[in-house]
Amino acid sequence: MFILFGSPRSGTTLLKESLNLHSGIFVPNQTTFISPIAHVMGCISDWSVARPLISKIIKSTDDFAEVLEPYISAAEIDDALSEAAPTLAGILTSIYRRIASNAGKQLGGDKTPDDLLSIRKLEEVGLLNSDIRFLHIVRDVRGTMLSLKNVTWAPSGIEEYFPRLWNYTNLHLHNAMRDRANYLLVRYEDLVANPRDVLSRSTEFLGLSFEESMLDNSKRAPVLRNDQSHLNLSRPFLNDRATAWQTSLPPDITAHCCTTAAEGLKAFGYI
Repeated sequence: MFILFGSPRSGTTLLKESLNLHSGIFVPNQTTFISPIAHVMGCISDWSVARPLISKIIKSTDDFAEVLEPYISAAEIDDALSEAAPTLAGILTSIYRRIASNAGKQLGGDKTPDDLLSIRKLEEVGLLNSDIRFLHIVRDVRGTMLSLKNVTWAPSGIEEYFPRLWNYTNLHLHNAMRDRANYLLVRYEDLVANPRDVLSRSTEFLGLSFEESMLDNSKRAPVLRNDQSHLNLSRPFLNDRATAWQTSLPPDITAHCCTTAAEGLKAFGYI
């Protein structure tokens, strides 16, 4: 399996839905169980105790019925856990193997931006030292901030603290993984400017061949295309969104991003 990491509004959904147009890849909608079970694994070393708790957490999440149950039943969750190695990587590999098989696909993956906020805990429980493949998409924090300012669910004052979170979490993952064969960094700006190249590199990284269907925006995100946060998903790749912050983001927020996220902006080639 693989995990698609990225900060909110960094193009994770665009990349995920493009990958889902591949005949061999399936990534369900955003899940909420990986970080909670990582915390269980981090504080309960007895697998006989942890396993039933983890099963209950996964099956009790508010989105289980909508996001996971169409592809893996509650009974199959228990079966997958009984077969899994007693590690977070083992759990995810076993569960997503079943999800992919039930969806008629070769490879399953997860895309949940909130999990990047738990990157230190995921590292502590050994996920980053596993064989799981990590596809990491980064977007200029200034572009991300502009996008966050345009959604209704972003909390008030996010412009003050989000650049710091963006800087820490993306750098932590990148610095921990950048020299490993099971890690691939892509930039949102490159995805929208040259989607064929980025999607080709992504599928090659995942062990599959590129398919032209991945570029077909008319078939992209049939479930999400009416979501107010994802109205552009059904449109062609929008290269102009990569630079919109230059004329639309207030100067004080731009300056704050440059000050508080300077290390990440430099590391990912934005300054």
